[in-house]
Amino acid sequence: MSLRSALLVIAAALLPAFAAGASAQAMSPDQRTALDAAERWLVAVDAGRYADAWAMASAPFKSAVGRDQWRDGIRDIRKDYGGIVTRKGEKMAYVGEKPAPDYPTTGPKEGMQIGIHFDSRFAGDRRATEEVTMVFEKDGLWRVAGYYIR
Repeated sequence: MSLRSALLVIAAALLPAFAAGASAQAMSPDQRTALDAAERWLVAVDAGRYADAWAMASAPFKSAVGRDQWRDGIRDIRKDYGGIVTRKGEKMAYVGEKPAPDYPTTGPKEGMQIGIHFDSRFAGDRRATEEVTMVFEKDGLWRVAGYYIR
């Protein structure tokens, strides 16, 4: 399976739930933390530090896409876009199961997911939507579970 196919499978599995759950609400502390983690991860991708980005990703991401496959595939994909000029988080929503009624006092549960759409502009005024899915892992950190650029 190619990197593009693997990432598309990850994104396709998560995006219908994301779209159904999208709403205009205030950002929760966990959404802010997930957004910050996604932006830090994208810095590594933007800098061409693809092995670092893979190392920062979630366990499901790493099991779906090997490090060398990720490095080679994302390099090929991103070369078509050039350097990032601007990026803005446009939409964000919990994916799948919504937080319990006592949330946020209970905090995020392992496996909780947040989908983020970034409106991005690259060199040569090329525009794209970057879709990043974050997952809350057992170590208490939000990590990238999926990335798709279109």
